[in-house]
Amino acid sequence: MRTYQRKKDYPLRKKELMQKIKKNLDSHKNLAVVSLYKLRSIQIGELRKKLNEQVVFLGVKNKIAEKAMKSTKYEKLSEFINGQSLLMFFDMDPFELNLMLEKNQVYLPAKAGDIATEDIVVPAGNTGLQAGPVLSEFKELKIPTRIETGSVFVTKDTVVAKKGEVISDKLASLLSKLGIKPIKSGLSIKAAYFEGLVLKGEDLKIDVEAYRNHVIESYQNAFKLAYTLELPYPEVLSLVIADRYSKAKRVAVEAGVYTEETIKDIIADRESKASTLRSLVK
Repeated sequence: MRTYQRKKDYPLRKKELMQKIKKNLDSHKNLAVVSLYKLRSIQIGELRKKLNEQVVFLGVKNKIAEKAMKSTKYEKLSEFINGQSLLMFFDMDPFELNLMLEKNQVYLPAKAGDIATEDIVVPAGNTGLQAGPVLSEFKELKIPTRIETGSVFVTKDTVVAKKGEVISDKLASLLSKLGIKPIKSGLSIKAAYFEGLVLKGEDLKIDVEAYRNHVIESYQNAFKLAYTLELPYPEVLSLVIADRYSKAKRVAVEAGVYTEETIKDIIADRESKASTLRSLVK
């Protein structure tokens, strides 16, 4: 007689988590997979409060999340679910969400084995450290120094680790002594689903200042073109009329066309020319 082993059911909590994921997938337009690397629980708590009505945060087990996304429009996001991840369900623009997350990032002390989240620079100036054995640490890390009034001064800004490099134990120790906290920590979007597209985290980063300058430059160029072509837009029309009026008036003055607008300028112009002529005759 053939026997069949009953398939084990998911524990109740896993079923509930699966249901939560599916419910939020149905009730929100967009989804983001977020990295929890180097993140403190207090930071998540603060963001939950700030974004309470706009974003749903859901900590997940990777396999359960992948299973919940299978055969849905979010399935392509599954490849980004690795390590410690968090799902964020939302309806806002993901670029706006990413800016909000970046504004709430903090800097933490470096530990040996950490990956530099950006270039780490030891700035020039007084380190506040007394000259002694610490000088060998600066020398080993190729940081130029001088001794002044017993203190160690760094003579120029020095990059001690490039973005993406592993931080050594010696570098982490020296950065700690200098009070430098170089590891940026916060919710970091790995990828997001938005209007049928899967956008990677780096695609969502916007240099707001550069974008603002680009908009200003574009507006100035468009204004100059509209002014040159005398396009009848409110922003340029008043200036075009004023310029053309001024040019027409100058022509009328030179030609001696007497009108209420030109008579005073004509008299002043002729007196000026007469005065110049008298000085030449003398």
